Amino acid sequence: MQEEKQLTEETPQANGEQPEAATQTESAEAIVAPEAEAGAAGAAATQETPAEPVAAAEATPAQPKRELPPPPVLKGLIGRKLGMTHIFDENGRMVAVTVVELGPCYVVQVRTPEKDGYSAAQIGFEPMKTQRVNKPMMGIFKKAALDKPLRHLKEFEIIDGQAVSGQEVRAEHVFTEGETVKVTGISKGKGFAGVVRRYGFAGGPMTHGSMTHRRPLSSGATGPQRVFKGKRMPGRMGGEQVTTRNLTIVKILAGQNRVLIKGAVPGGRGSIVYVQKQ
Repeated sequence: MQEEKQLTEETPQANGEQPEAATQTESAEAIVAPEAEAGAAGAAATQETPAEPVAAAEATPAQPKRELPPPPVLKGLIGRKLGMTHIFDENGRMVAVTVVELGPCYVVQVRTPEKDGYSAAQIGFEPMKTQRVNKPMMGIFKKAALDKPLRHLKEFEIIDGQAVSGQEVRAEHVFTEGETVKVTGISKGKGFAGVVRRYGFAGGPMTHGSMTHRRPLSSGATGPQRVFKGKRMPGRMGGEQVTTRNLTIVKILAGQNRVLIKGAVPGGRGSIVYVQKQ
């Protein structure tokens, strides 16, 4: 009996007492429960509350495109030689022509007598990447209100009309079919050549015993004992600026920006040429 009483006294549950661990656990659950309920309520409120519509950024009004006068009539345009082909005229005769991609060109700068002392328009051809242009040139293109910088620039005389930077000038604005023009370009490079090929010398006799078949022979005078400047001798041939005159524009393909010119023009396929009024 005494042992049972001691066990009853030592057991806290028999006396209605709870262990400290249980008490701490219940208090922690009581603290966490409201927080969990609050969090759940907040999540439910977040799901139920619709997201506020994001205010659309006010679109900046587009700047009105400036009105430009009609394209001027220039003395020439910049183009690219595409190659040669042939067509047939109204009489059925075959005509050898050179296909040139002529334009579209854009006016970049305008030269005036008051500021520059002469009247001309600087035009550009073939758009290029912006990162390939330095800052000074990029400023010129931006001032002309051009979308992209242009690779090739050249000045031509203004024959008729008013030139304004940003204008687009095409072949049909400057030339007409049947007009006589001159074309300037860089001729094909042919490397080192002798006088027979380079200048058309006749050469010496081709018979046995002759020692001068294609040689230029004497190259100077006995008086000054030197070679005169400009003496025709073997050397580098081609790769220089050449102008071919009296060429006729056979046809203008306005939709393709191409012009068919009768005959051959200097340069290889893909080279830049300048077509000018003669």
